[in-house]
Amino acid sequence: MCNDEFFAEAANLLSPEDPVWKEHEYTDRGKWMDGWESRRRREPGHDWCIIALGLPGRLRQVTVDTSHFTGNYPEQFSLEACGVGADELVDRAEWTEVLARTDLEGDSIAKFEVDAPYRVTHVRLNIYPDGGVARLRVMGDPIPQMSEVCPDVAVDLASLVVGGEAVDASDSYFSPPANMIRPTEPAGMWDGWETKRRRGPGHDWAVFRLGLPGLVGEIVVDTRFFKGNSPGWVSLHTSEDGESWQEVVTRHPVESDTMNQISLDPPVPAGYLRLDIIPDGGVARFRAMGTPGAEAAGGKRLEYLNALLPQPLGHFLTTACAAPRWVEKMGESRPFSSVEEVLDRAEESFAGLEETDWLLAFAGHPRIGERGDDAVASSEQSGARDADGSVLEELERVNREYEERFGFTYIVYATGKGADEMLKIAQERMGNTRAEEIENAAGEQRRITVTRLRRMLCQDVMA
Repeated sequence: MCNDEFFAEAANLLSPEDPVWKEHEYTDRGKWMDGWESRRRREPGHDWCIIALGLPGRLRQVTVDTSHFTGNYPEQFSLEACGVGADELVDRAEWTEVLARTDLEGDSIAKFEVDAPYRVTHVRLNIYPDGGVARLRVMGDPIPQMSEVCPDVAVDLASLVVGGEAVDASDSYFSPPANMIRPTEPAGMWDGWETKRRRGPGHDWAVFRLGLPGLVGEIVVDTRFFKGNSPGWVSLHTSEDGESWQEVVTRHPVESDTMNQISLDPPVPAGYLRLDIIPDGGVARFRAMGTPGAEAAGGKRLEYLNALLPQPLGHFLTTACAAPRWVEKMGESRPFSSVEEVLDRAEESFAGLEETDWLLAFAGHPRIGERGDDAVASSEQSGARDADGSVLEELERVNREYEERFGFTYIVYATGKGADEMLKIAQERMGNTRAEEIENAAGEQRRITVTRLRRMLCQDVMA
């Protein structure tokens, strides 16, 4: 979104092409400009636009390009960022300044280094007071969302989305190998990797560091748009360290202008891959489909947790425990060096919580056996889903009796327990004093929180 794009649309800021100048081109609103341009401001304030990043991550460098804007460029700009994720949440975002108000020059390209440790999903470009900017470039390190990093779900282990990188190649004459691991569909022959024509012996190759080391079960060599210039064959080598290599696919024929799928049975472990194209040619996209190792997935999710801005951090931690004081203490404990440290700090953050804090934590749980929209709790309480109707009715009655007696929701570590067992535990605890029950519920809350944190960090959880 943006507050004003009277002369030229804000979407032009994202064009992959260099800005152009058309001397005699006009629209019904004025001079045609290749960029974003707002009208002349006649009241206090400034103009702005919000951009959703194609790849959320940590910002490293920002380029503000005012090419061809001479008497109509902004005097200054600033850049803010948020990490809310979904576009529909932007209107409730808490914005953090990553580049303070800075002078700009017209018809120039200015690069700015950014020192911000946060995972960013959107940026807001502010221009003071108005004017035009041709292009905005935001460079950085991708940090994928949690759903893209699961040890039991096949993903593209080489993709830019999860931090994959093209680290070396024999030849990049026409275009670089990094194009092959873009998460988008190829747009044309230029949007891939193509080498010059080989006139001597040998073949061309490219090396990739996987964003998520793991088990590779299939590769996709996508030659779409490459027709008279695709490779004839490909080979694949794997490596754990990028030094010692093992061939796992030997001189496999590939077709032009096609998504060539090559299975690896059984799947092979890898941290690096080397794709050989024989003898030369072009490849639009390269995919390494497989499951990440638990350590790699946990490390990526730990990076995600350490980089969250305060607003999404609060949401992440509240999913594990709804006590605001516990959430605040955990936020102050970052950065975490390991999953074990997360769990240690979680236990330490429970120390000193008072009754009011525990009651807020308990209030974050639905009643046992009650269907709701809490996916985490629903998964934990799966043992009650298929229980006999009479058992569920009795569990509902005991839930309400428990709340009337103690003043808070019945809390029990539900993972691995059936409805009968949870009902029996509730009935036994009805004879306790309120103080005893708060202590019991607090112990269950600790176990629930640890289990949730371990799952959120891709660690195996025992019932």
